[in-house]
Amino acid sequence: MNGYEKLRNILVDELRVAPDLVSPGASLEDIEFDSLTLVELSLLLERDLGVDIEDHELKDVPDLAAMGRLLEQRMAGAEA
Repeated sequence: MNGYEKLRNILVDELRVAPDLVSPGASLEDIEFDSLTLVELSLLLERDLGVDIEDHELKDVPDLAAMGRLLEQRMAGAEA
């Protein structure tokens, strides 16, 4: 499972984002995320995947595909 797929599962299963809103090209605005939800996502990524990505880093990505790539990079770094 790649970073985007793991991210998608957390968004849909944990944060209850409507599955039809979640696509690689979707922005945080498209999925109706606010700053509190970003903090929650950051905490879930650390809890579920052991990956430390700060909420401000998540805010800076243009879309969910880029967020998935960031997640993959951090997972690879955590394994090294």
